[in-house]
Amino acid sequence: MSKETTSYKTRVQSMFPELKKKNDEKISRYIEENPKEIIHMTVAEASEACGVSEAAMVRYSQKLGYKGYQAMKISIAQEAIAPEQQIYGQLAKDDTIKTIVDKIIDSDIQALKSTSEVLDRNAINDAVNLILNCKTLLFYGIGGSGSVALDGQHKFLKIGYLALAYTDSNLQAMSASVLSANDVVIAISHSGASKDILTALHLAHQAGAKTIVITNYAKSPILEEADIVLNTFSTETTFSSDALSSRIAELSIIDMLYIGVSFKNYEASYENIMKTRKALDETKI
Repeated sequence: MSKETTSYKTRVQSMFPELKKKNDEKISRYIEENPKEIIHMTVAEASEACGVSEAAMVRYSQKLGYKGYQAMKISIAQEAIAPEQQIYGQLAKDDTIKTIVDKIIDSDIQALKSTSEVLDRNAINDAVNLILNCKTLLFYGIGGSGSVALDGQHKFLKIGYLALAYTDSNLQAMSASVLSANDVVIAISHSGASKDILTALHLAHQAGAKTIVITNYAKSPILEEADIVLNTFSTETTFSSDALSSRIAELSIIDMLYIGVSFKNYEASYENIMKTRKALDETKI
């Protein structure tokens, strides 16, 4: 039962005698009737759809031998979606390379267009103002979001900020605990449900720092620890953490913040770009 390879349906069948509580029956019935819908939901959204608490949803997942809701959702997706669609939803097994290229580009373009529709411009402006006056700027990301955090560090270093990116949960927690009211944390989490990111943001808030969150979901636990929320929008798949479309939307928001800060502090930013460019020139043959 505890083996990771055991399918969701097999687990439910094996555990059926123990799933007699009213909440378990509600969840099981909803998933059976809506397998392709639940894989796009956060734990908060799924709980609301099933008419149960988030705790009940997590307990149900654990009864079936999963670490938590996210692990169960991935298992459901592996059964509900064809393997080729688990990477990019609109792909078909017999697609040519040309078709694959076209569909991936279309997927990325759609992610940017959808992000534009949900992104609050005032929130971007507020985030830019927070960064303008900060002493230290930290970027937190786990897994695929870690590469976005590193991109943020790279960009803001170029314009003279003490920018640090942490992709390790221990370093995130340690760095967050020693921040001050003059510091800003930008956390990137597609699901908004990463326990490590939540812990680090909570510690950052306790230390007095301000927090900016880039996430795909309007309802997710991470919002409770965010001073400013910047929403992306891209279709989730089984391998959502590796999906280029979600990362492209996140990287675009990093670009918006970088350019926004640069233009509001134009002279100093330009001078620092020249300095960092010259420093890199020294490393070339």
